[in-house]
Amino acid sequence: MLGFLRKLFAGLGTPKPAGPPKRIATIDAHTNLISESAAWEDGNLRVTASSAETVRLFELPLNNLDQCMLGLRFRMSSTDVIGGVVPEIWVGVEGFGEAFSKGLNFRLQGTNDWTSCELPFYLRGGQKAQHLKMNLVFEGAGTVNLREIELHSTPLE
Repeated sequence: MLGFLRKLFAGLGTPKPAGPPKRIATIDAHTNLISESAAWEDGNLRVTASSAETVRLFELPLNNLDQCMLGLRFRMSSTDVIGGVVPEIWVGVEGFGEAFSKGLNFRLQGTNDWTSCELPFYLRGGQKAQHLKMNLVFEGAGTVNLREIELHSTPLE
């Protein structure tokens, strides 16, 4: 029985890096924003929600990246967030559809100073990433600021 379970879950662990991370995109004031609730102010991406909602921020095309860890790195602060806010990314994978990575460990509530965040997404060999979307999931009203937003790719064994 134990051997069966090992085979069943083999390869489901976190893959090991095979090289250093490489920055593949920087999200800044030149990036097209999707939501009218988001705007660039003094180098920060300011996102305001008036109630519980998911705010789509941007979508980046990806050039069939595979066998890597995508890491969306950013700094985030909040002001008067009711309930909480959680960042998430959605990655479109050729032949599969979309899958997500949710930053539950970066959930902010109330007013918070800047904190560093990274949302990982693992792609195995043959899983080709087509695009990446970033959202903020608000559980209530509030304001979030983002800055130093970068997408990195780390090759995997």
